[in-house]
Amino acid sequence: MNAFIESSRADFERKVLPIWQKILNDDSVGTEANFFESGGHSLTAMLLVSRLEAELGIAVPLSELVSNPSVSSLAAYLARASKETAGSHEPYSIDGKETQIQYLLNYNNSDKQSARAASYEKYYAEALSSAAHAEFCRRVYGENFGQHGMADFKQLDVMLAKLNPTPNDRILDVGCGYGLIAEYIFDRTGAKITGIDLARSAIQEAQARVSKLNKPLEFREMDLQNLEFQDNSFNFVVSIDTIYFTRDLAHTLKQFRDVTAPGAKIAIFRTFPKRSFTRDTWRPELTELAHELKKNFGNYEAIDFSAEENEHWAKKVEILRSLEKDFRDEGSDDLYKFRLDEAAYEAGIEQFRYLFIAERK
Repeated sequence: MNAFIESSRADFERKVLPIWQKILNDDSVGTEANFFESGGHSLTAMLLVSRLEAELGIAVPLSELVSNPSVSSLAAYLARASKETAGSHEPYSIDGKETQIQYLLNYNNSDKQSARAASYEKYYAEALSSAAHAEFCRRVYGENFGQHGMADFKQLDVMLAKLNPTPNDRILDVGCGYGLIAEYIFDRTGAKITGIDLARSAIQEAQARVSKLNKPLEFREMDLQNLEFQDNSFNFVVSIDTIYFTRDLAHTLKQFRDVTAPGAKIAIFRTFPKRSFTRDTWRPELTELAHELKKNFGNYEAIDFSAEENEHWAKKVEILRSLEKDFRDEGSDDLYKFRLDEAAYEAGIEQFRYLFIAERK
C-alpha cells in the first residue's frame, strides 16, 4: 500500500469509527470488529451507509459493507476507491423520488403508513366482490381467500407442520385480512384463533362471516404495534407478510413474546427484495428480524422460499394480464391497476423469502 493510500485509509478510519460506534450504540467497538457480529444487521447497515454519505459525501454500496465489515477494511476500500467509483447512488425506488435505501428507511414513516392504510382499506372493500379477482386468486394461490400476500398453501402447510398446533391451543394471526386463512388454519388444526388487522373493511367482513359459523374464531380491529391482550394469552403467533408494517420491530417482537406463554412458537413470513443489494445483504442471519428474534427468543430457524417467491411474482403478472378484460368489463380498473403495478415492479427484482420460526423459552 503506497503512502498516499495508507494516509487516506488512516484518515477514513478516524472519520468512520465514531459513525460506526454511534450506529451500533457502542463506544467500545474497535476498528477490527465485525459490524454484523457487533449487533449490526440489515437495517443498521442501511443507516450506516446513509450516514456515511451524509457526513463524508461518499455513497458506499451495501455490498461493500458486507465485503468489508470492519472499520479497518471499509476504510481501506474507501482509500482505494475514487469518489466517482464509491459515490454512485443507489438505484431509485418505484416512485423515482427516493433511492431504494431512502425508500426502505422511510418505509414506515407516518405519511407512507397512512397512504398504505388507505390503499389496503380500498383493496379490502373491493376485492371479495370482484369475480375477476376471485379467479386471479384461484389461479395464483389455489383457492380464493381474497389474498394479497405471497404465501400459497404449500407455504402455509410447511408452517403448520413446523408449529403443529392442537385443538387446545390458541393462535394469534397478525394481519389476518378477511380471516379466510385463519379459517383454513382452524380447519387443519382445530385450534382457537384470534385474528387482528387494521383494515376495518376486512375485519367487518370476517366478523360477519364467522358469526354464521360454529367455529372458535374471533376477529378484532387492532394495530400490531399495540397488542391489546393479556400476557401468556397465546401458544402461537403467526405473521404472514405483515411484519413489514411495524414502525418498531423490536417493540413488536417484544409484544409477541409478552402475549405468548412459555414454549410458544412464533412464525413470521418475510420477503427481502434484492433491489440494489447483494445476496449476502439479505442472508437471514444479517437481517434485523433475525437480530431481534435472537434477542427476544434466543434462536430461530429460517426456511428458504426464495425460488417460490420469484416464480410467484412472475406468475401474478402473467395471470393478471390474461384477466385484464375481465377486470375492465366488471369496472374493477383500479383494483387491476393496484395488483398489476405491484406485481410488475416486484417481478423485476430478485427476492429472498424466508419463514422464520422461533420458540419462547
